[in-house]
Amino acid sequence: MLEIFSALPAGGTVFNVLAVVLGSLTGLAAGKFIPEKLNGTIFNCLGLFTMYIGINMSLNTKNSIAVLLSLVLGAIIGALLGIEDKLNNLGDTLKSKFKSSDSKFTEGFVNATVLFCVGSMAIIGAFEDGLRHNPEILITKGIMDGIISVLFAGSLGVGVIFSVVPLAVYQGALTFIAIWAAPLITEEMYGNISGLGGLMILGIGLNLLRITKLRLGDMLPGLLLVIFFSMIF
Repeated sequence: MLEIFSALPAGGTVFNVLAVVLGSLTGLAAGKFIPEKLNGTIFNCLGLFTMYIGINMSLNTKNSIAVLLSLVLGAIIGALLGIEDKLNNLGDTLKSKFKSSDSKFTEGFVNATVLFCVGSMAIIGAFEDGLRHNPEILITKGIMDGIISVLFAGSLGVGVIFSVVPLAVYQGALTFIAIWAAPLITEEMYGNISGLGGLMILGIGLNLLRITKLRLGDMLPGLLLVIFFSMIF
């Protein structure tokens, strides 16, 4: 399966979209029959597997000093800019603006869009797909999103399916930007981007398991800084 989607332009995003559609249709048909107590078990499994992906990616690091500096300084810059808070506020604003008391369509659409699009895994996965034609992260994300969409669609309805439109535009655009920038990225830069991205994905896993509450949005500037520090070192 990995080979099939590797051969497609933005293949990881294509898989992600298909997974959400399939998950949403499944949720509409049978989601309401899933016991509430299973939700925690499902999210724990997703958290563990996300940590596994993050550890694998972090081992690609070529220069640990460049990654460390990028992580620390990127988090400081992100905190000063309030990136995590801005992302959260954006989600709250969208929910407040579009939520309807007499219909769950827009509620499902907005909630699913924010969940599937806002996050470092979407950005890192799109870069990986564009730079290396490796959709593995987005396929993993797609499986996770597909499972979550079953739960969402079962309770919030058909609006969840339509979240694939902004998802396709957002992740697809990031992938094609990465494809355009690929000739400018050296092997060492890519290894450090992958290493830093892996640490952030590991953080996603820890958050899913409710072990930590890492402000991963604040760390996103590090993905730009790591290119700069890779050139210096």
